[in-house]
Amino acid sequence: MPHDVQPDRLPHLAANIGADYADSFAACRELLALMFELDASSPDGRAGYAMDFALYDYGPIKLGMSRGPASIMVRGPQLIARTGVDQFHVQYYRSHGFVLTLDGADQEVRPGDICMLDLSRPAALRTDGIDNLSAIVARDLLSPLLADAGDVHGLVLRRDSEAGVAVREHLDEMWLRGPELTVEQGLAWSRSTAALLAGVVRANTQSRAATRAELRRSQFRAIRRRIDRDIGDPDLGPAALAGQFYVTRPTLYRMFEPYGGVGRYILGRRLTGAFRDLSDPVLAREPIAAVLRRWGFENHTAAGRAFRATFGMTPSACRSQALAVRASGGAAGDAAFDIPSEVPANIRAFQGRAASNA
Repeated sequence: MPHDVQPDRLPHLAANIGADYADSFAACRELLALMFELDASSPDGRAGYAMDFALYDYGPIKLGMSRGPASIMVRGPQLIARTGVDQFHVQYYRSHGFVLTLDGADQEVRPGDICMLDLSRPAALRTDGIDNLSAIVARDLLSPLLADAGDVHGLVLRRDSEAGVAVREHLDEMWLRGPELTVEQGLAWSRSTAALLAGVVRANTQSRAATRAELRRSQFRAIRRRIDRDIGDPDLGPAALAGQFYVTRPTLYRMFEPYGGVGRYILGRRLTGAFRDLSDPVLAREPIAAVLRRWGFENHTAAGRAFRATFGMTPSACRSQALAVRASGGAAGDAAFDIPSEVPANIRAFQGRAASNA
């Protein structure tokens, strides 16, 4: 290329919408019409509404900066269907921050936080003032780098996080370099930006997955403690536990799948406790019905069938054999009863807790 020929620079646009417009608010609404339905925070806010706007066109990424007054910006299903815009939106506010609403839930996004949105999905923002740097990223640039594009929508990287700092610094550098870059260099910057965003999204997704997994483990431990505490409550069951711990029934069933399901787990704990008490000579004078009630069995006939299916004997036979073994000088234990192989560990665990709580 001859030295006197300037390479093509990135396309650049700048505008100020204010006092020179007969209806500046209507002009600002038109400017943002493809992205958001704009409204002022109050009817009075429309009067004298003004906005400064600038943009560099990096090709598959449009990098813009805007300033304006308190505003409400909504991207609803009708707008999404009407415009067909489905890019990703990555932005941070240098001041003011905003409240992000997704699926009816509000989240505060502070100045300096990075917020990512999928423009094919609804969102709403409320801010005391617009002062942001934002990137509109083409879907076909970023999506191929992600396992699930759904991980982008609503992702907020806090301003003091490693990922938040990295993305914010990258966007700032893009903005500062914009005036000197060629179109070809802009494409290179777009590719590196997509790689950075994809890496951040993947890392955050893995972190969130690990967090969700730990949450599930913590919930599982808490649910098992609740089962042990309320085992004598005949109403204890999947419905009650799902309501108490704010989990869905399918989630609850998946937690207890290794145990054959939550209902079977509860039944096993009850049967184990009843077995322990019926084989305890100290409790030999307590009516069998009272023992079964203490462990949450209201229907003693059904309890007897379940007991026999699990231990190979009726509750009364369990007590009789335990007393016989005791009278002969032996000790009731695994050798004294024909107990299925999966049961003794549960019994020993129950006995250990009972001893520690005594």
